[in-house]
Amino acid sequence: MKVISVMKVRRSLGEILDEVNLKSETFILERAGEAIAKLTPLTDVSQTDSSDLGLKALRDMKGLNPGTERGRTPHIWLDEERGSWT
Repeated sequence: MKVISVMKVRRSLGEILDEVNLKSETFILERAGEAIAKLTPLTDVSQTDSSDLGLKALRDMKGLNPGTERGRTPHIWLDEERGSWT
């Protein structure tokens, strides 16, 4: 596991993603000396965990999941989601 600054990530994102993807390297991203994120390789995309649910929600909002209406604006999607919170 490597610790890397966010500025370094911004400058060399492609190289870092290659290390994550090809070498299965894990990075801890730091800003102002504080760890703020972890970048790890995907091992099995078919697994579902809480982070996958957030990704699904974002894809739904953008209309990228199968069966999702395209072109809906985020505020319409959010209103619909809030309406289902009972």
